[in-house]
Amino acid sequence: MRLCWATKKTFWLSHNFLKVLKQWSGMKYSLGLLLLSSTLLAQDWRFSLLLPNGEAPLPRIDGTIAYDADAASLYLFGGQARDTLNDLWRYSIPSKTWLRLEPTGTLPLPRLGHTLLFDEQRKRLLLFGGQGGGFFSDVWAFDLKTQRWTLLAPENTGPSRRYGHSAILDTETNRMIISHGFTDSGRFDDTWAFDLSSNRWLNITPSGTRPLRRCLHHAVLDPASRQMYLYGGCASGFGPCPLGDLWSFDLRSNSWTEITGAVKPLPRQHYGISFDSRRKQLILFGGGGGQSVLGDTWLFSSASRTWSELRNSIDAPSARLRHQGVYAPESGVSYFFGGSTSGGSTAELWELRSGLAQLPRLAQNGFANAFSGIGQAIAPGEIISLFGSSLGPDEGQSATLENGQLPRTLGASSVTIGGIAAPLFYSQTGQLNIQVPLDLSLPSAVITLIRNGERSNDLIAPVVAAHPGLFPAAWNQDGSMNSTSNPATPGTITVLYATGQGLNSPQVQTSLLIANQPAELLYAAPIAGTVGLIQINARIPAGLATGPAPILLRIGTAESQPGTVIHLR
Repeated sequence: MRLCWATKKTFWLSHNFLKVLKQWSGMKYSLGLLLLSSTLLAQDWRFSLLLPNGEAPLPRIDGTIAYDADAASLYLFGGQARDTLNDLWRYSIPSKTWLRLEPTGTLPLPRLGHTLLFDEQRKRLLLFGGQGGGFFSDVWAFDLKTQRWTLLAPENTGPSRRYGHSAILDTETNRMIISHGFTDSGRFDDTWAFDLSSNRWLNITPSGTRPLRRCLHHAVLDPASRQMYLYGGCASGFGPCPLGDLWSFDLRSNSWTEITGAVKPLPRQHYGISFDSRRKQLILFGGGGGQSVLGDTWLFSSASRTWSELRNSIDAPSARLRHQGVYAPESGVSYFFGGSTSGGSTAELWELRSGLAQLPRLAQNGFANAFSGIGQAIAPGEIISLFGSSLGPDEGQSATLENGQLPRTLGASSVTIGGIAAPLFYSQTGQLNIQVPLDLSLPSAVITLIRNGERSNDLIAPVVAAHPGLFPAAWNQDGSMNSTSNPATPGTITVLYATGQGLNSPQVQTSLLIANQPAELLYAAPIAGTVGLIQINARIPAGLATGPAPILLRIGTAESQPGTVIHLR
């Protein structure tokens, strides 16, 4: 009879509880579904035109750029304006000023279609190949301290002469890697490594599968996975022009793998590209799409291996091709310079950054049971709060249950615990409310948050079998909330709510003390239509004194927080 009463009251009281819970500022709990599409929102990213103070380089096509983190500067070499160029410029990002440099020593010949990289270890620029009066295969270094160009490897000492190739710098092995390209004798599909210690070339072209011969493409490096991504270009004479395929070259195994998927950009050549190492994604902007010039922007996630289109805002760059891109890891910003637009060649410099004011950061020990506020550990299935900065949108977003499930992304934020995606209740800049995944393993797990592709610092949380937290309120037998002015009578039934029960069976391992006296449990189980909650119906022991009586929930050997009381008459 008692259990029947408890079961009958379960839905009504839990519904009443949720109404209170929605108003509770400590939890900020409510449920409202955020639907996400494969198109990212423009307000999450922002293009900005950087107008220079003072003189600027000539408008040009195929002028290559590199980034120097120490000086917060971009370097520009060569390209083609009215003539083919070999000028060298430095752009200071803080002051927004260009400065034409006057190098000493013998200068590289004017060229376009070359590659330019920044060698952080030696504080120098690395220049390879290109086309001017003919084709080149020379390697040059520009020392930032001495302001001098030096020839590191002359023509014909490694790969054949070429332009429209791709190049990356692999700092782990101290090598420049170049691949593919073109001369008037044809296109290439070879891959070479230039050792920066010995200044010697090594052919590392793998046998077997590799990208079709091509030119007018680019490659970027994911330093974490040591994958070189090569995209698109032109294979006329051997295949399509433009191409739209994406390949990954594993620098550890020297092997190529093609990456396929249903959603991908239109094929293109002469585009701008960068690799955002913070967000682990390739950024592709513009290019020549056959008979058209493109102005779209696409992101490729190296984690999910999927493409998504960035819906450009009205202040984004116009369509263009033969521009160049580079990434600044310290600020998380990509830069795109120059190229050809409908109005002719340009010297515009654009930045693309996330709309977030700053990177998401989890506070030290920034996790706690959402009801108790205690953060010493977490348990499978527990509702917890995460605290920090830039964790979610300024105006909080709530989720709603759909087919009994909460979303894994909310307000452009997602959380993994032990590598498992966590369901989200609420997302706001200073706080996220989530459920700990049920299949989490003991004894510890890493908590990581990602917002708009920005990865937070990691937290390590001990994982325990149960970590109970009582909601700091009780309900009387008539369904009203217990309070000093509305106390309960000993011998009647009270209703409580908790989270953090873990995977234990509440009917077997749950006990409740009221004023240090065992209370008879009538019902203790998860609430239908909710996630991470249990409802506890218990008979208040007879004979207890008037006034506030402390409540203690025990699951196994784990106990709830002190301070929760029920008022008795």
